[in-house]
Amino acid sequence: MSDVKVAAVVVTFNKLDLLKENLAAIRQQTTPVNHIIVIDNHSTDETPDYLKQQTDLINIRTDENLGGAGGFNRGLKAFMSETHDDLAWIMDDDTMPQPDALAKLLNAGQKVTDYGFLCSNVKWTDNMPSLMNIPNVQKTGWNLIAEKGLINVQSCSFVSVLIPRKVIQKIGYPISKFFIWGDDFEYTLRITTTDLKENGYFVGDSIAIHKMKANLPVDILHEANGNRIDRFFYNYRNLYYISKKQGGRFLLRHIVTALYTLVKVPFVSPNRRLKRMGLILHGLFAGMVFKPEIEYPKSN
Repeated sequence: MSDVKVAAVVVTFNKLDLLKENLAAIRQQTTPVNHIIVIDNHSTDETPDYLKQQTDLINIRTDENLGGAGGFNRGLKAFMSETHDDLAWIMDDDTMPQPDALAKLLNAGQKVTDYGFLCSNVKWTDNMPSLMNIPNVQKTGWNLIAEKGLINVQSCSFVSVLIPRKVIQKIGYPISKFFIWGDDFEYTLRITTTDLKENGYFVGDSIAIHKMKANLPVDILHEANGNRIDRFFYNYRNLYYISKKQGGRFLLRHIVTALYTLVKVPFVSPNRRLKRMGLILHGLFAGMVFKPEIEYPKSN
């Protein structure tokens, strides 16, 4: 395990206090990382000044806010071009890995001959499961090596997930044009189902705390802040693309679910109902023609 080199990849935007806590958690790992890469997604607070003072990390500031998807795209590009490390350990700025979180992931990696990714057990601040970060368990083969303490999963979020360099080399980078929503789902599905068909594993004893403001699922029906509903366009567009790649029954389920939500909006949503309905339809129609290009690392 001591021979394996790891780079932590963090994407941040206007969350300086949480970023400081995140970097402290990374620096305090019982198994040290070899590099820390921070993608500053064009923060407008004091984040740029703080990062300039940090001498132990690779600091990359984007020219504009690329969204989470664009941030992780840039982060993994930096991992491939700026380091020779074996594993990328990726997370948001509000992720607080426990001191042995990385050691537990690496230990899990020694229990299998090969893997596409390893993901931590993500909890909220009250130690309950983080509802935004529940991995999708493989319907068949979920207990493939459960006796070793690992659950076979199909996809996971970008909150403390370990991905081998050789996997990134084969499947490319997260799709930056997603902007937000679904980039982690698509990327890990690309590993386990659509391209490599490598196994992903949930590592139950690797704990990371996701310091979101509230431990609630986010949906267009109940979002109280009318100024934040524009982002749901990306949800419906991106999930259309992902569902189409998975196959007909997945696409049909996405469309039916979206239309069912559309019908419920007038009766459930607290404000801007017409706009919400328009965003759902816009996202669906945009998904029909959305064909983003997947970027790949340059061959060595």
